Amino acid sequence: MPTNHIEIGPSAGGAPVDFYNTPSAAGVYVDGATGQPVMGTLTNATSAQFLAGSADVKRLAASITYDANVVAATITGFSWSVVASGQYIFEMYLPLTVTTVGGITVSFLLTTATLTSIEYHAYISTATDNTGAVSVRGTTTTSATKIIDTKTAAYTYAKVVGSMVVNAGGTFAWQACQNTSATGGDVSIILLGAYAKMQRVA
Repeated sequence: MPTNHIEIGPSAGGAPVDFYNTPSAAGVYVDGATGQPVMGTLTNATSAQFLAGSADVKRLAASITYDANVVAATITGFSWSVVASGQYIFEMYLPLTVTTVGGITVSFLLTTATLTSIEYHAYISTATDNTGAVSVRGTTTTSATKIIDTKTAAYTYAKVVGSMVVNAGGTFAWQACQNTSATGGDVSIILLGAYAKMQRVA
């Protein structure tokens, strides 16, 4: 059995207190804030660089129904810790049941975190992809920015892709609610199986 192990750094982020590496042997640890691997740079005893990790994927385990609800709330589980100066790519797919009465709004929430930049492209359409489709590109870094906000058609899915650079570390989350308060047969639903992923690349 191997006797070596990889340490996890403190929950606030950074290296374990006893982390070190030499010009001929790079140490490796897991950042306690992000769960991502970090490797020594081989230049001195403590310097290290991020290793591009696998995507952190969240999948919706149960449908979410928005009934007379226009107050944005985090989509269950769709939240990630992000670190200062980190560069990330993201993707989200939302199967939907909405009407032209209630519609759907999707936004992002920053808690403590701030962004240096963001580039996103959002697309929402019906199943036939030819009725009332909306395509939006944006670069607004402000928390609570609505990247989808429409009730033009009875949409069946939405997709968001993009990238961002973090200024101050904190939390990034995707949120949703109705475009217009509606109930009964006009509730808005994000269906079981929706997913989102976040991956740090630098």
